[in-house]
Amino acid sequence: MNTKFRCAKSFALIAGSFALALTAGCAQMPVQNNAGQSANAGSQPAATCNPALAGTVGALAGALFGKGKGHLVGAAVGAGIGAIACMAYNYHARKVRDASSVEADYIRQRGALPTANTVSSYASSLQPSSTVQAGAPVEMQSKIVVLNGTQDAQPQLAETLTLLSPDGKQLSAVTKQAAGIGSTGEYQTNFSFNLPKGIQDGRYTVRSTLTMNGKQVGTNEMPMLVVG
Repeated sequence: MNTKFRCAKSFALIAGSFALALTAGCAQMPVQNNAGQSANAGSQPAATCNPALAGTVGALAGALFGKGKGHLVGAAVGAGIGAIACMAYNYHARKVRDASSVEADYIRQRGALPTANTVSSYASSLQPSSTVQAGAPVEMQSKIVVLNGTQDAQPQLAETLTLLSPDGKQLSAVTKQAAGIGSTGEYQTNFSFNLPKGIQDGRYTVRSTLTMNGKQVGTNEMPMLVVG
């Protein structure tokens, strides 16, 4: 078997590992709203996963490539991919500064309130540290300053968390509606998840993206060092 064929086969099996993990570990259940009640019947179902099953399938698929010690390496990588496919996220937003304070700052800096909905500030950070141990919880915390326009309807905000591998490939992305942000003010959002055991050590990237009425209005990128 020549080198090109082996490389192509390995790549295909890694991709297959990810697909199998998603298929085997995930089941469908009704979407839930912030109160934990079932959403309207027209809503799209959300996927929930069985991490143990997805990790096992990923490990078996990953072990198919390589020889000798390569089987062990492949199994570990595959298990990590399967577990990433099943990461569960928790999200909430709360107001930390009221409208009068935010508006006073904006007028002082710009002279008048905006006529259109405006996000004047968006910043994110990893808490409590950017160095994370595999299997440990991670929290992305964002500060959002939003002003309702004097001639605009209330905006619809959503925040997306994207996890990128050390080589820049997208591993996971999830979007949450920022339903708790409904009027002018400064808000703190918390996007938390448990980093799966078996994930490969290295320097990952966590990207936060804020959209307003479907249009991107801000993005941040944070390095995340994963250690075993």
